[in-house]
Amino acid sequence: MQFQGLTSEEVRKRKAEGLQNKSSKPRTKTIGEIFIENLFSVFNLVIFSIILFLGYFYFKTEDDRLILDSIGIFLIAFLNTFLAIFQEIKAKRALDKVNLLLKKEVVVIREGKEVSINPSEIVLDDIIMIRRGDQIVVDGEVVFSNHLEIDESLLTGESNPIHKKLNEEVLSGSFCLSGNGLYKALKIGNESYAAQITEQAKKYKFDLTPLQKKINSIVKILFVVALFLVALEVGFNSGKMDIDFVRKISTILISLVPQGLVLMATVTFAVGVSRISKLGAIVQRLNAIESFSNVQVVCMDKTGTLTQNMLSVYQLNSLNNKYSTEEIELFIGTYAKLTSDKNATIEALSIYNSDSEFILKDEFPFSSERKLSMITVEKNNIKQTFILGAYDVLIKKVKKEDSESSGKIFIDKDLGIYRNVLFGIVSNDINSNQIKENLNDIEIDPICVLSITDKIRDDVYDALKLFEGNGIKLKILSGDSAKAIQEVTNIIGWKVKDTDMITGSDLDNISEEEFKKTVMDNVIFARLKPEHKLRIIKALKKDKIYTAMIGDGVNDLPAIKEADMGIAMEEGSSITKEVADIVLLKNKFSLLPQIFDEGNKIVNTVKSVGKLFITKNFFVIYITLLSMFFFLDFPLTPRRVSLINMFGIAFPAFIITLKNTDTSKTVNFMKELLSFVVLSALIIVAAGYIGIYIAAKYYTINEKEIQMVMLTIMIITNIANYFSIVLPDAGKNILIYLLYGLGILLGYIFLAATGSDLMFIKLIKEFYEIDYIRPSLWILIMSISVVFSILLYYAQKLRFNFINKNKTENEN
Repeated sequence: MQFQGLTSEEVRKRKAEGLQNKSSKPRTKTIGEIFIENLFSVFNLVIFSIILFLGYFYFKTEDDRLILDSIGIFLIAFLNTFLAIFQEIKAKRALDKVNLLLKKEVVVIREGKEVSINPSEIVLDDIIMIRRGDQIVVDGEVVFSNHLEIDESLLTGESNPIHKKLNEEVLSGSFCLSGNGLYKALKIGNESYAAQITEQAKKYKFDLTPLQKKINSIVKILFVVALFLVALEVGFNSGKMDIDFVRKISTILISLVPQGLVLMATVTFAVGVSRISKLGAIVQRLNAIESFSNVQVVCMDKTGTLTQNMLSVYQLNSLNNKYSTEEIELFIGTYAKLTSDKNATIEALSIYNSDSEFILKDEFPFSSERKLSMITVEKNNIKQTFILGAYDVLIKKVKKEDSESSGKIFIDKDLGIYRNVLFGIVSNDINSNQIKENLNDIEIDPICVLSITDKIRDDVYDALKLFEGNGIKLKILSGDSAKAIQEVTNIIGWKVKDTDMITGSDLDNISEEEFKKTVMDNVIFARLKPEHKLRIIKALKKDKIYTAMIGDGVNDLPAIKEADMGIAMEEGSSITKEVADIVLLKNKFSLLPQIFDEGNKIVNTVKSVGKLFITKNFFVIYITLLSMFFFLDFPLTPRRVSLINMFGIAFPAFIITLKNTDTSKTVNFMKELLSFVVLSALIIVAAGYIGIYIAAKYYTINEKEIQMVMLTIMIITNIANYFSIVLPDAGKNILIYLLYGLGILLGYIFLAATGSDLMFIKLIKEFYEIDYIRPSLWILIMSISVVFSILLYYAQKLRFNFINKNKTENEN
């Protein structure tokens, strides 16, 4: 059947009328969405409430300190928000740029010719081709169907294939599971079904990773602690609201709102995405790289994943004396030419010549579910149906005597280590409609078995070595035979025992409880259908095992979509690439170790930055409780907290985010983080209070000087805290970290020690309440700061050794 499609003039007119497939919903967040999400974040709303709180009392009392406090809080919030927006836009542009490298064109019929165009170029009434693995990009109506089967699971959640006949509706967001056809575009752009109800396969995905869940837990706890401390303060103060009390309440709240921590985590994710994108991977979820570092089990397909999907016929073994080798090769070549299936297996069979006298009469296309395909041909008024499919599936449909002789050839020639397909003729009178209803009715007269080999990826060994070295379990989920998969693993040096292999049919015959154990115990899962792969992924996730799935075909789609982390190859089907979290351009398996290292680097960076931020949270909690219950000095104000944030936290966090190279695996994130901050905060607060105790006892000193002594000691010991975080794993960056930290220290000392009359310096000192410190006090400050900095550094080393010693003992 010939379709002419639209003419160039008809296309031009429709574009002029705006009848073009341009959706307002992009794949990544829009710049507007990024601005709105960051401007109206929970943190900014809390900060805005604090500013309103201070503003209310400013208008009541006209105390200028309150308006300056509000400006200080606003500036920090503005800077944090600006950086978050800047980094997200930078990451968005990196993602948008690298997404252009994916081939997402569709084929339309225009003026009787097949034309490849971008989906956004589709216009109303275009005739669009659809083949196995293609996604339906607009809503339409089937105008030609060759056993077209559509999967709408991305839209409805139902994975049952739907046979589509002429004039039946197809919905955007669904995909072709089997067969091929043509459909006419009826609803385009924002009118399409997918645009109206779901962005599941197209929209920027942002599921929380384990690290983000931990950060969220910390944020919630700090919010609760902040409210609890404020309630205690109000209770202790009997509800009296003088200016100092208002400033103290604001200081507690602003100190415990961890906006900076969440910002730095976002920046770290964005930097990781930029790095990996430059290496040749499309990251379709901002946190996907960090997600990969949490993986405990990696499941992968064989063909197109471990191997390159570059198939070739290794051997052709005749199973039927009625036909010569030349006749068999002509049959196979004819099959490859006439079938509408255009996969790697058919390409491998295309090396054989075809018989032009055969005319195609009917076809039953391949599907991963059935693992077979058929064509009915006619020559000299004689019809016959050729069948091609997995050897161990079709051999069951062969007569007993033929099966036995075939089995003997199979064993004698040790064909089990190859991917084998059986080619034959359907011997009973059965049409394609009957086949759909019951495949068991087929009887086959075997012609030959084709042993097919595939080229193994050169870079697969390094990736497997990485997984093994990090305690990540590997499982192969494939539609191939167990022996063929085992042969591939043997070639790459991965020895898998026969007892570690199981087939899909075996999985069907075990209980749910046995299934769970079988999934954990086995390595090679052979002859799987898509639903088997999906069930295995679900079983692993149900056991709280963080699971990745790597694949390339339609049969991998349900598993990739279900997995915690989905990775697809560039040469994979378009729909599989759509739902994957990461797509490996040029099918570069060698990127996996780099992505894994980058994920660990992200976790370690957030852990290091988290130590800085949460140390501040804890010493504010300590100071609040000590001032409340023991009436000790509370030297902090909203602007002085901002000063500590800058010199002790933000500046150090910035260099850690950019320069951290630690790719080691973090085993117990929360234990390491909390044990560190509890100890550091204790030492910093102790240093501050011991400093003001000695200053008050041995110096003639006023209230402002007492507060400056404590503030300065805390800032210096905070910088020492930064050194204790970065120096143990500094590597080649040790000099950069040291010079940067010393630069921060000297910058603060200059501000606190200078009596400069420069307007700029005076404004900074006045705004941040930095009072001049006389030289005699500097001796005390530096002495205590140095002693407690050394104490902090070595106390953290002892803590780290103690934790790791216990971990080693527990492992043994």
